[in-house]
Amino acid sequence: MAYLLQSRAGRLLAAVLLAGVAAACATNPVTGSRELVFMSESQEADLGRSADAQIRSEMGVYEDAALQEYIARVGNELAAVSHRPDLPWQFAVIDSPVVNAFAVPGGYIYLTRGLLAYLNDEAELAGVLGHEIGHVTARHSVQAYSRAAGAQMGLLLGQIFVPAMRPRYGAPGVGDAAGQGLGLLFLKFGRDDERQADRLGAEYAVASGWDPHGVGDMLTTLGRIADTTDRRGTPNWLATHPEPADRVAGVAGTVETLLADTSDLSALRVDRAGYLARVDGIVYGDNPEQGVVRGREFLHPALRLPLPLPPRREVHNGAELVI
Repeated sequence: MAYLLQSRAGRLLAAVLLAGVAAACATNPVTGSRELVFMSESQEADLGRSADAQIRSEMGVYEDAALQEYIARVGNELAAVSHRPDLPWQFAVIDSPVVNAFAVPGGYIYLTRGLLAYLNDEAELAGVLGHEIGHVTARHSVQAYSRAAGAQMGLLLGQIFVPAMRPRYGAPGVGDAAGQGLGLLFLKFGRDDERQADRLGAEYAVASGWDPHGVGDMLTTLGRIADTTDRRGTPNWLATHPEPADRVAGVAGTVETLLADTSDLSALRVDRAGYLARVDGIVYGDNPEQGVVRGREFLHPALRLPLPLPPRREVHNGAELVI
């Protein structure tokens, strides 16, 4: 009788989960294809707002109102011609020397000041922003979440119907071990997602009046960065955006097709002088306003006194906490 009840409960749970799968199919805004997702648009927006607050708190926003407004203007022009123009798009420059850009669900895009120092013109800036916007419009983060949720659901069903998969004798079961590794499996986007974001970045750039060559130029520029992390372990562009050199050739065909359909090529913006004027004076390297490490001392301008550091320890200097 107990087995029968357990079996019925398992079947009921499986039915609920499978019904959720059926209800979770949605149309991808970019491809128009139906796909399995476990996050509604309202949940995506909630996740983005929560992540944005944490990013701003822990990483810090670069204090340059004019530069922030400039990045937001370029980003909003690109977002307006994207596949999801009605999202509450937000753009911010993070106060970090690391060279990177990233997006979170719901329309939140971030560039580091370290990245801005490497770009050569506004077309490259539009290429970076368009690429990150493409990750959001194609729902790449949401798809990664759904793959993780789907894998976890499969493990749960396996534990219901296959007793050998359940944890025994205090040892972690298959579900526990696999669940712990899922975060690492979906840490960065795959090759196909990156190439799709490159193509979308070029499309959004030319639709907004920028030279789409900026996407390939940006990939070439950032592909020269040798280090994959800074001294604090924060990943840079190469660590989270694989194979930029190989992707240059991939996006070139898209660019040529877009230019063939453009009537006035001379009107496409590059604006090297304007961009360089905007980033002139940007802090390069560690921001002294957040404190600097000199030998075995941490010096902070607001504290006005040196803090001794323990030997043989790495220092992680965040916006609100030094560890």
